[in-house]
Amino acid sequence: MVRDLAGARGGVVSRAQLLARGVSGSALDRALRAGRLHRLHPGVYSVSAPELLTPDALLTAALLAAGDGVTLSHGTAAWRWRIIRAPPTMIELSVPGSRAPLQGVTLFRPGALRDGDVVVNRGVRTTSVCRTVLDLATRYDRRALARMLEEAEFQHDLRPTDVTRTLRRGHPGSANLRAALDAHAPGHGKVRSDLERKFRRLLIKHGVELPLRNEEIGPWTVDCAWPTRRVVVELDGRQHERPAQADRDDDRDLWLRRHGWLPRRYGDTQVKEQPETVIEDLLAAFAEATTLGLSRGP
Repeated sequence: MVRDLAGARGGVVSRAQLLARGVSGSALDRALRAGRLHRLHPGVYSVSAPELLTPDALLTAALLAAGDGVTLSHGTAAWRWRIIRAPPTMIELSVPGSRAPLQGVTLFRPGALRDGDVVVNRGVRTTSVCRTVLDLATRYDRRALARMLEEAEFQHDLRPTDVTRTLRRGHPGSANLRAALDAHAPGHGKVRSDLERKFRRLLIKHGVELPLRNEEIGPWTVDCAWPTRRVVVELDGRQHERPAQADRDDDRDLWLRRHGWLPRRYGDTQVKEQPETVIEDLLAAFAEATTLGLSRGP
């Protein structure tokens, strides 16, 4: 019964859940001593060793341990919203009132949350995309915030006006986020989403291997990367960009070239109206990387 109940929750179960299903306290203690259960937090266990659990299972355990009224927030919320690439090293939760510390978990006690600051995402209370961006504005620099705003627009059609409504005078991070919004290129994320689908279909049509998406290379996150080929493609809607965005793109291309990558940049019109030329140019970049000794093979 223990394995069945825990298996339905990614291998994680609470003492209260087991007791409610008729498992005795003595049976639980025997399972812990025998290594059939592993203690993750007070009153929260797993049937697998903690190091074998997925990030989602560890998150389930933290939610069970944190108790009622807990909300995913900060980096953990951003990861679940897919506006950052990886979960933070510590699970981050917001809780009402005082809670006992939890290993591997950072607990925040935010001030009053406004209507709309908390929503249900995949069955779990989570700070909204806008509130999550505002919370992270206290720790992210403006370049990282700009990337997050673009990803939020790409993933959730987030508009600058949506974020502006979340800003509040005197709130930590508001000034930093307002400055990032001033440099943000509205519409860039929407163009990226449509353009990426077109570009992917074009690659499949011509039998070109698919790239890694949103790959981190040095200080940059690029749209498409073929690491063994040492080729990078950025998908752009230049008509939506502000000068600061274009300058940042130029800086990125220069850095990539200096560090042994061949950058290419294709816009919506090129992919839509000159698809054969785009493929020819991309294949030429693959060949050039091989000629220059950059490529490590297909």
